Amino acid sequence: MYGVISLCYTTSGRKASLFDGINIPSSKSKTKLITAVFVQTLVDDKSPTPKRLTLNEFSHEYEELSIKRNLNTSIHKYFIEQIYFAFTTNTKRIRETIHAVKFWAARPNIHCLTIFERKDLASASLMNSYLAGQGISCEIQTSNIIRFEERYLELIEQAWSSSISSSNASVKTIQWFAFGDDDTVWFLDNLLQTLQQYNASTSIYLGNISDKLGAIRHHGTYYAYGGGGIILSRPLALKAAQHMKDCRRFHHFFGGDEMIGKCITEILKINLTRNQNFHQMDHEGDMDGYFESGIQGLVSLHHMFSYWEPFPEEHTINPRETMDLLKLAYQTFNHDFLKRYVRIDQQTNRTFLLTMGYSFSVINRILTHDELMKVENTWWCCSQFVDQETRPKERNKTTWYFRGIASQTTTTMKRFGAVYENKRLKDRVAQFSTIEIILTNKLLRLV
Repeated sequence: MYGVISLCYTTSGRKASLFDGINIPSSKSKTKLITAVFVQTLVDDKSPTPKRLTLNEFSHEYEELSIKRNLNTSIHKYFIEQIYFAFTTNTKRIRETIHAVKFWAARPNIHCLTIFERKDLASASLMNSYLAGQGISCEIQTSNIIRFEERYLELIEQAWSSSISSSNASVKTIQWFAFGDDDTVWFLDNLLQTLQQYNASTSIYLGNISDKLGAIRHHGTYYAYGGGGIILSRPLALKAAQHMKDCRRFHHFFGGDEMIGKCITEILKINLTRNQNFHQMDHEGDMDGYFESGIQGLVSLHHMFSYWEPFPEEHTINPRETMDLLKLAYQTFNHDFLKRYVRIDQQTNRTFLLTMGYSFSVINRILTHDELMKVENTWWCCSQFVDQETRPKERNKTTWYFRGIASQTTTTMKRFGAVYENKRLKDRVAQFSTIEIILTNKLLRLV
């Protein structure tokens, strides 16, 4: 037996009051009201159309939880063909991180460059064939530099040279250069949306610092951490390429991203423009709490599978399945991916939290609005977060994780359901392992 939660969205356009009818304590944020939430269980009685029984405990109204962020109102329109991506790797690691690369680099019209150490790459044609088999058409180049971190610094010059020498006419219109690690996962539509705030004709050094306090205490906050992604506008990329000889004086620094930071801030005199949509992800362990914290405009992730995994080990069996689930969720919900909706049940003393495309959680206590605005600390002990307050890990919580998309056609409309699954028997509520959250296609954006 499994449950179905149906979320139908109001079309009246009226503004909701502050958690009106939900009664979340201490709320001062504007919210969007969602109405007509009801739950059904499906009973498998061997018939072609299973019986649907209403399950009232998850029903009633849910409200959107929004996080306020100050955005530049200037809008500049860019296309994916105007971004030039580059990263360096080796022949062993590329096979370990291929699903992270494939997540973004298999998109049509991507311009990307992959740099290998010359002695490591025995056959460029074999590597081209391997990448092509994954749907990736990145250009391959080699470097004589053995140390990975120094090759990272050289990405700027090689990417610039490659872009201006390309016979592809569309490469001539490049406005942005994006540098990351071989395990950086780019969320391309969110990246384009984020870049709308910035004018590519000016010198812009864009990215974010680490989210781990220990990392920034050790390495500093002056530079964009490379795993979360480094973005340079076209004029700045040109200046950096022209000054690369001077920039090599920083080759002794720990990371290539630090070298780039020193080059741009000290030689070119351009400071970092921080944007919280870039995620370095330096914490280790279970990151459920972070994914359920209200991330908006997710541009990048890093260290997936080496430091942390997005789902419990019971939910997925390998990186390929995990990345396929994340890609399906992101393609389905797009800019609504990871948006949160909440319901407080005062009678049963429970909080219901839906994180779009990621999870549905039932917490056996009432969370205040202030608590919901904090990150649940689910990762390993003693690793402090930067820029966000945390709260202790919930000890009495049941979570279903995203499993797939199903469609359902009625006489009046076509609905799309997001299926969430819990494989931990001891955590199951009402003895069902799978729930389906039905959304009208008013909210859902299918790609």
